[in-house]
Amino acid sequence: MAYVIRKLVGLIITLLIVTILVFLVFEIIPGDPARRLLGTEATAEQVEALRTEMGLNRPLPIRYGAWVADFMRGDMGMSFGFHVPVQSMIVNRLPITIVLTAFSFLFILVLSLPISLLSVRFFHSIPDKIMLVLNQIVMSVPQFFIGILFTFLFGLVLRWFVPGGYVSFMDSWSGFLAYLILPALAIALPRAAMTVKLLRNALLAELDKEYVKTARSRGNGQWRILIKHVLKNGFIPVITFMGMTLADLITGSIVIEQVFGIPGIGRILITSIANRDYPMVQAIIVLIAMVILVINVLVDILYHKFDKRIVV
Repeated sequence: MAYVIRKLVGLIITLLIVTILVFLVFEIIPGDPARRLLGTEATAEQVEALRTEMGLNRPLPIRYGAWVADFMRGDMGMSFGFHVPVQSMIVNRLPITIVLTAFSFLFILVLSLPISLLSVRFFHSIPDKIMLVLNQIVMSVPQFFIGILFTFLFGLVLRWFVPGGYVSFMDSWSGFLAYLILPALAIALPRAAMTVKLLRNALLAELDKEYVKTARSRGNGQWRILIKHVLKNGFIPVITFMGMTLADLITGSIVIEQVFGIPGIGRILITSIANRDYPMVQAIIVLIAMVILVINVLVDILYHKFDKRIVV
């Protein structure tokens, strides 16, 4: 319990630091949202009046305190660019990013587990060596570049889908999920390659342990040993990496949404940064940070449950 409490306290402190940094960064970046909204032809009086209406003329500590207090109550403010409550925009777009992230994580599991087991089962064979080369190549290719390749090959050449022809889940769940397959694969492939490398090494290390020799002496076949005994123990070191992977998929989704024209949180974030839409950007970044921190804490707690030696 003490370990869990320490992790939760650390989460709260880290999240508080994130809110401070997110709030201060827009004070450092040049640009006035009021001037941007009114245009270059607006007078100084008009700009100052809008700044007053937007609350930008108040002292920084007061604005920060009011923002944090409102955020904790669920009030994320009014978007400067979209002129609607921030939370309504996020609620409408968040399910899209969540499904895309979940899809990507599912692909990582579906791809990495069988490939790792096959690689270990046929260790040092020609297929294993080919797999290692391909795995290294995929691991080194950025997610956005894979997305561009998929768009060109499957969209423009093979015409399996219409680039930018996003289908809303409000219109068709099947069409929505079908459109997310390629973006999810683009996000998942590099991380799946990393997972294969890590899991393969962990499984090979487990094969040298005494309990494996004991299982062999009892007549267990290689596949049975791998799946029933080695996989469970070998997967424990991978737990932390999978937590990091899930957090990375969230940021990967933001990039891929731009490539495939998916109207998720990522597209709002990029647009809002360009438009100096402070309330929208601050809310999205804090929410993303919150999700990533919670995931990391849950992974640490889960890892601690498997291995009591973990105390930090």
